[in-house]
Amino acid sequence: RKTNQIISFLFTVLSVSITLTYAYVYDQYSQNLTQTIKNTKLWVDSFDNSRHATSWVTQGSSPYLNAQDEPNNYVYTDRAVGGDQIGDFGFEDHAQTGTINSIKLKMYGHAYQYTPNDDYFDVYLWDGNSWNKVMSFQGLPNYVWQEAVVTSYLNTWQKVNGAKIYLEKIGKLKRSGIACDAALLVVDYA
Repeated sequence: RKTNQIISFLFTVLSVSITLTYAYVYDQYSQNLTQTIKNTKLWVDSFDNSRHATSWVTQGSSPYLNAQDEPNNYVYTDRAVGGDQIGDFGFEDHAQTGTINSIKLKMYGHAYQYTPNDDYFDVYLWDGNSWNKVMSFQGLPNYVWQEAVVTSYLNTWQKVNGAKIYLEKIGKLKRSGIACDAALLVVDYA
């Protein structure tokens, strides 16, 4: 009988200890998570017109891709052929503090409505050393948000602050109606 009381007491102490330890670990994890992860959105804030085929049309005010506001400010094709480009679009700078966890490029646009698999645009990102194809609007006939993880290209604040993109029309036929309305970088950092 005394042995059962001791076992019961020890079991209660063990249960309370495990519960308190779990609560402490959970609390510490929650505090670290909320205190260290930050998120910032860097919208397009410049257009240098260094690539501007006449088949790409700018509508509204420069830099055109700085908000989801079509039909006010955006770029679109007017009888563009494959290889026609528009750019370069730069992004807002960041204060360069903290450790980068992940970066996504998000864009709002669409391919040609009637042949979206044949007439669309690709997106190229400058990483400080070279241009990299990071996104395609192939097969997307209606406006849609797309995103690509670009952390491997923009792994320093210097590269983030120097990032820029250009758009290239893909397809053999002259097509109008391919459009892009917005672009931004979403940076998670600690």
